Amino acid sequence: MHIPDYLKRLKLDIELDNSFNTLRELHRAHAFNIPFENFNVRLKHPIALDKESLFEKLILNNRGGYCYELNILFSFLLEALEFKVTRLIGRPLYGYNNALRPRTHMVLKVEAEGKSYLCDLGFGGKGLIEPIELQYDQENEQFGDVFKLIKHPELYELQCRLNNTWVSLYSFDLHPQSLIDYELPNFFNSFSTDSRFTQQVICAMPTPQGRMLLLDRSFKHPDRERVDELSDTDYNNILQKDFNINTIKAQALFHA
Repeated sequence: MHIPDYLKRLKLDIELDNSFNTLRELHRAHAFNIPFENFNVRLKHPIALDKESLFEKLILNNRGGYCYELNILFSFLLEALEFKVTRLIGRPLYGYNNALRPRTHMVLKVEAEGKSYLCDLGFGGKGLIEPIELQYDQENEQFGDVFKLIKHPELYELQCRLNNTWVSLYSFDLHPQSLIDYELPNFFNSFSTDSRFTQQVICAMPTPQGRMLLLDRSFKHPDRERVDELSDTDYNNILQKDFNINTIKAQALFHA
């Protein structure tokens, strides 16, 4: 992994160490510059989780990815900077109407300056922008969003405040996972007809002003009027100008 290329992709120029400030700056820059997207699922391209493939796709080729891709690559960066990283698995809760879902969401526990933090760059349009400390019922405001962790027996649950109501995003425990443990959920999310990622085309990225979300042919932007029926041309322009993705076209995603 070539860290200068990684920092260039993040548009970040800071002195690197294993302090909390470095962790926060890296996490925030990652969230603001590398989108969450599932285009390879739609295109039926295999999603590789090895370090070299992830670095080539996300950093050298200006692409995004979903939770395994984003969080695994970020974990490699943190480990190169001598952070202590524990890879975890969680259960998605948001948007499933209380239906029990498999444990398919990857998150990270990262140690910095004697404290433990939840790091997660891969929860699409509702996820964290900055790390939050693993403390219960502590509200964390991030660029207009507010998050907190609540405690269950042996579980944490991440919640986000939406329209003055606390909504559960996912739960997770602190049992360490090996990289091989993500291969089966990666396969499920890539190929199962029960996976959200095989049913919808998604591209999402936060900005300091709010969140951008492409969901199939609709686009929400914090500074623009919502559009629900994007033409191919408009879709391609949004990918290029808003998400800095030049190699994916609507013609391939919607006319395959």
